[in-house]
Amino acid sequence: MLSSSSSISANGNTKKTINDFRGTFVKLISKAVTSEGSSATQTAEGARSSSKNNLVVSKTFDTSSFTVCARVRPMLPHERDSGDFVACVAGKSVQENVENITVCTPKLNFRGQPKIETKLFGFDHVFGADSTNEELAEVALKPLLHRALNGQVGVIFAYGQTGSGKTHSMNGMMDHILQSDLFNDSTSISFSYIEILGTYINDCLGPNDSRHSSDEAVAIGETMDGRAVVRNISSHVVQSSEELSTLVERAKSLRSTAATEKNATSSRSHGIGIITCTDRKTNIEGSLYVIDLAGSERSGDTKEHDKERMNETKAINASLSTLKDCIRARTIASQTGMGGNTHVPYRRSKLTLLMKDVFDAGCTRLCSTVVLATCSPLASDVSHSANTLKYSSPLRGGGILNDGGKKVKMQVDASDPVLWSNMQVIEWMRKTYPSIVNPSIFVEELSGVQLCALPEKEYYSRLENTGMSCADADSNKLAKDIYLAIWTLMSDAKTRKRRKDGSIITIEDEEKERLRIVKATEEKARTWVEREKHLKSEVSVVS
Repeated sequence: MLSSSSSISANGNTKKTINDFRGTFVKLISKAVTSEGSSATQTAEGARSSSKNNLVVSKTFDTSSFTVCARVRPMLPHERDSGDFVACVAGKSVQENVENITVCTPKLNFRGQPKIETKLFGFDHVFGADSTNEELAEVALKPLLHRALNGQVGVIFAYGQTGSGKTHSMNGMMDHILQSDLFNDSTSISFSYIEILGTYINDCLGPNDSRHSSDEAVAIGETMDGRAVVRNISSHVVQSSEELSTLVERAKSLRSTAATEKNATSSRSHGIGIITCTDRKTNIEGSLYVIDLAGSERSGDTKEHDKERMNETKAINASLSTLKDCIRARTIASQTGMGGNTHVPYRRSKLTLLMKDVFDAGCTRLCSTVVLATCSPLASDVSHSANTLKYSSPLRGGGILNDGGKKVKMQVDASDPVLWSNMQVIEWMRKTYPSIVNPSIFVEELSGVQLCALPEKEYYSRLENTGMSCADADSNKLAKDIYLAIWTLMSDAKTRKRRKDGSIITIEDEEKERLRIVKATEEKARTWVEREKHLKSEVSVVS
């Protein structure tokens, strides 16, 4: 927190604090964010930024794993009265398709004079203090909802400190879902809601008498084929927005909250809303996860906590630490020369295990994830805001980096279906599935990336268009085989080993390296044998 008064130094002189230079810092930050290209309409005095924020048209989420957004909440009236000021500002970057947040850390130099340290963090989309939940939903949630309705997986989660606006944003996403075109005759919709605190998992919509029963306890685990599943969770089929709204409000009312130093109604658990969309014709399921993470807390935020609050804080920070480790490992895995040797520890906590599809490059279903980093604009929270942005910003897909942080030119992977042309897709299908008489009818004008983006149920209808009836079990199996084959190729391409210069390490290269290591090991063993003989002969001579 900012100090509200000056202190007395050892020599009796008055020692100035950051708060004594508030007016100077306000001017320095205003000048810095303007020169960095940030929105000039949001000044350091706390004025709200433009609600338009130059939002980029929503991406199609074709094959990218992550779209990373950041949101800076507005100052609250009591924060203005406390003498705090804005040090975290949203704005538009001069770089194409990248928006930034400017974080200005106020400091005093060794002479006691005010200065600021400025750092930019780039994101796919940035939302300022005047942005609305409707704007956020249009950019971040709408494509995910489309994915879920087409048999795929969409995940959106908010990450940030306590009191930074996570719950407000995620509640806004749920409100948008209620107003969307979610309900139709071809899709069955069901809703579940759980909260996670440490190892304890609560079904907020389950029967009251089984909530604490060990026999009916909710459990998160993995199936034999590697899918993450939630067992003993109640699933409620809903027919309308009104029914879904009733369940959402019930779940909100039962979620654990408590007053903390930063927030009077702080979420003390991770809340996870799960919307399952099942196609009535093919029974293919798509899922949308709306995750409101509990806020991380610093030691200064916990000074008034009792023992129960402290235990909750430890459990929250432990799971968020695991989430950070998974994000860090997932980022490293995207770097050239590193992916094959990087372990993502998503099994370390129940939260990250549930989010396995987010971190597993070999996921068999297309999983599109939106990370929303929420930040407080306050100078007193600037270190926490910078930490939030530091972990979330690297996830955005701005190109492949080597371990020096520089972009490298990647060797084209001819086996990656994302890169195939329409003719290459048709040729692959003709060679791989000769039973399809005319594969061009199946593929039409789709390129490789478009084919990879198709939902699973689309493969069944396209196969039917070729003259093969999907009522036949063999045809159903063929459609499934084509879908899995495409995703196997994509998964292999994601995890392909590369050198740090971006070149591909082929199977032949790996075999040559294995033989080289074997030869070197054998040579080393022979050297040691010769050395032992020499030592024994010297001992014999001395004797």
